[in-house]
Amino acid sequence: MQSLLKRFPGRYALTLLLVVLESAGWVFFPLFIGRAINSVLADSVRGLYELAALGIVTMGIAVVRRLVDSRAYGGIYTTLGEEMVARDTESSTSTRTARLGMLREIVEFFENSLPELIVSMVGLAGTVLILSALNFPIFIGCLIVTAATVTLYALTGKRITRYNEGLNDEHERRVDIVHSGNPARVARHLRRMMRWNIRLSDLEAATFGVNWLFMIALMVYSVSAAAERTVDYGTVFAVVMYVFEFMESMMMLPFHYQEWLRLREISGRLEAAGGDG
Repeated sequence: MQSLLKRFPGRYALTLLLVVLESAGWVFFPLFIGRAINSVLADSVRGLYELAALGIVTMGIAVVRRLVDSRAYGGIYTTLGEEMVARDTESSTSTRTARLGMLREIVEFFENSLPELIVSMVGLAGTVLILSALNFPIFIGCLIVTAATVTLYALTGKRITRYNEGLNDEHERRVDIVHSGNPARVARHLRRMMRWNIRLSDLEAATFGVNWLFMIALMVYSVSAAAERTVDYGTVFAVVMYVFEFMESMMMLPFHYQEWLRLREISGRLEAAGGDG
């Protein structure tokens, strides 16, 4: 995947810049909502104008970013797909078909999943930074939960990669197996696909459940700490909102991490095919 970034640096730089700007806008929403609440309670409308301005600017960036993304990544997929099919002439039709689909997954990752990952990362960093100013004990709690989550998923990384290797092996054989017309061979292939998917799903469910326990503990503690240490109603609301944003980001990051592991394995296959061609 690094080779794609080097191949099309201008397009990626533009789209990622727009993603970061959009993400920064979303990070400030709870703070501006809290300011608006305090402003209204103080018989002022200034906070409402600030909130409206933030919403308009952020939405404008989001619309422009999506218009740019569809054009940039569509062109990248077309260029790379044509090159791969022309270069990889020695592989079977089944393998080339599967790899074309894998290439599409990688491009879609940059177009759809990577922006979501950046939004989560920027949101996570911004949330933790703002919480450090609003409520330091909750900030420490977020750091502890972050360390626990990172450790949990680091311990499962090798197993996720191994399961994805088995699943992608089956994907590369699919067209040939179906083309053979042998019902027994097709049935064995489908059972193997099912087993790899079940293993991935079971591992994902187990790690998600453990991670959610971390988040529940943080949520319960944060509500209590916010109410005890904060005076303004708007600020209490902002703190609780930031904790929920932190939880959302931390629950989404593992899914992006798993997807990155899968696409890293796919990228290795495509690069190996390019070297063989």
